[in-house]
This record gives sequence, structure tokens and C-alpha cells, in this order.
Amino acid sequence: MNTKAIGPRRARRRLIAVLVLLLALSTLTMSASAQRPDPVVMSKTVSLAQQKAALSFWTHEALAAAKPMPMPVQLGPVAADQAGVAQFEASGPAEFAAAGVAAADADQAAKQAYPADWAALEAAAATELEGAEVPAEVAGTSGIYTSYTVNQNTALWKIYPHKWVGRLSFSTSSGTSYCSATSISGNVMLTAAHCLYDTVRNVWYRNWVFTPAYRAGSAPYGTFPARTCWILTAYANKSGSYSISGWAPYDVGVCKMGTNSAGQTMNNAVGWMGRMWNFSSTQHLHNLGYPFRDYKDNYLSSAGYYLRLCAAESAGPYTNVLRMGCNWGRGISGGPWMTNYAPFVVSGYADSVNSGLYIGVPNLYGARFNSNNIVPLCNAAGC
Repeated sequence: MNTKAIGPRRARRRLIAVLVLLLALSTLTMSASAQRPDPVVMSKTVSLAQQKAALSFWTHEALAAAKPMPMPVQLGPVAADQAGVAQFEASGPAEFAAAGVAAADADQAAKQAYPADWAALEAAAATELEGAEVPAEVAGTSGIYTSYTVNQNTALWKIYPHKWVGRLSFSTSSGTSYCSATSISGNVMLTAAHCLYDTVRNVWYRNWVFTPAYRAGSAPYGTFPARTCWILTAYANKSGSYSISGWAPYDVGVCKMGTNSAGQTMNNAVGWMGRMWNFSSTQHLHNLGYPFRDYKDNYLSSAGYYLRLCAAESAGPYTNVLRMGCNWGRGISGGPWMTNYAPFVVSGYADSVNSGLYIGVPNLYGARFNSNNIVPLCNAAGC
């Protein structure tokens, strides 16, 4: 036996074994790194079976019966434009993501899939043409804000930008509830984090479906189940008493949506609203959603039936928080704050969503969209 030849051979074998071990460890490290959760956002995935179950659960009757999600409120009077108001500094360049149109045959496909809802539209339109009074229901205080009931008139029901906005229905530990929400790019729905996650119990809500262009029980484009939802980890880590300055900057959430019962994607069915971030706190905004109560927590007429709107100039009372005058309350949670609003026009950008209010004060508050909230959420969801 040649002992001199065996020594180098064993050394080579040992070297190869070490290299294989190092490669395996490297692969395991890379795999662990790939599986490590994003520290900025957290998500909840909904199985295909659960999505199908959600579509079956949310009948027209169930949608209409859902109660509005209570809007977070801060008790006590609003401090009048404090001397220490924070001045905003953009955490990156001001940017836009453009709005988009639905597929060319979307309305025809939806009409075939949901004939009863479209028949309700046509019947209501015929009644209006016969001269029935359908008031615009203008409200508000001149010089502070103006508010309208938008799609009570059927001519304004399924037009841009109204068709992008709808009701988000979901199940909680105490029953069913709803918020307001918006279709944005990538088949992603935009809403408030408090419509997705319960910070008291530290659990996700469930059974989410989005009904764009909802009106008085009708769903002309069907409902779309959530596939995966994301919120900011900073929001989930919040605890204790709610405060607008501490909670609203993180109260933003998004969900990637599945197809409706006709097999349409959300963006093909209704298109999508644009979005903007890192802009000034002073903007002319239109705030849209489905409120059930007013800012005094009183029930509205036809509560939750129709899309309603407030128009006002925003201001920034706290760091990365926007404020605007509005007389709506719970139910409007998660509804978009939109610039460049124009009926019948594919235009406009979401710059915030409704987060909270002071009961008795006609103002709503929401996150100022910036590189630290809407951007990481859309990076995760593919907006």
C-alpha cells in the first residue's frame, strides 16, 4: 500500500467535504434570509378556498346588513392650530402613480354577470327621468367644506372616479362590518389598517370582500375577495389609547384582490385610482366613502347606502397627518382623499385614507402618504 498517495487523497476528500458543508450552510442561510419577514410590513394570506367561501358568504343581504367599522376617535377638544405644529419634510421626491381605465368590454361583461344589479340601475334611472326628485343633498358649512351624496343620482353611479370606490366588507369577532376602500393599480385595494387588523386582540379580521360602485344594496361589478393583505408593522405594534398624532400616520392598509364570480379582475372591471406621495400637506382634496353616521355620531339618512363626498383644503396639524373639514363619521374609514377629482374623467390621485376624528368636530384625519407608509405597502403588494 502506498501510504504517501493515501494522505493527499484523504486531504482532498476532507477539502471536498468542507466545501460541500460550506455550500450547504450558505444555501440554508440564503433560504432563511429569503423567509425572514419584512420588518416594515406584515401580511395575512387568504387561501383560495377561503376566497371562494367569502364570495359565497357575502350575499347582497349580507353586504347590506354589515355594520360600519367604528372609526377611531380621540377624546377631548381639538387644539387650535398649535404653535408647535410640525412642518412636513418629504422623505423622498414627490411622486405620482397614474390612474387607469377598466377593460374595454368590462361593463358588457358585468351586465351579463350581474343582471339584477344593472336592472336596478336602469329602473332607478327611469324613475329619475319621470321627474322624481333626487336631491343632491348638499350639506356642510360654506368656507370650511362642502359635502354631497354622490351616487344617489344614478347618472353618477358607475362613472369615473366613483366606480373606483366601494365598500370593504369583513368579519370580526363580534359579527360583520364594513369600511370604505379604493381600487388602485396591480389589482390592489387601498383602505385603512384598522379595517384589516384588530390592535386590541392582535388578530387580523377575515373574510374580506370589496364591492366597487356599491349603491343601495346593488353590486354592479360583483365582489372581489382578498388574496393577501398588508399593514405596517408599526401599526400592529400600537397599543393603549388611540391618538390621532400617534396612530394615523401608520393607519394604511392594502390587499391584493382575487377575481369576482364572473372571473374578472378588479382592475379590468373598474380600472384604478392613481396615488401620490411626499407632497405638501396643503392640497385641495375630495374625500369619498360610505359613512353611516355623521361627525356627531348621529345616523345619516339612507345610512351606508350611497357614496358621499366632502371637498375641502387639507392642512397638517401633526407630523405626517392630514386634516380636512368634513361632516361624515364611521363607515367612511379607509375611504380615499383624492386630488384632481373630476366626474367622468380618468384622473385623480389618492393622497390619504380616512383614519380618525374627534367626535363633535367636523374634521377627519388621515396619514400623509409618503415613502414610509404607502410606498413599502405597495412594494410588498405590487401596486
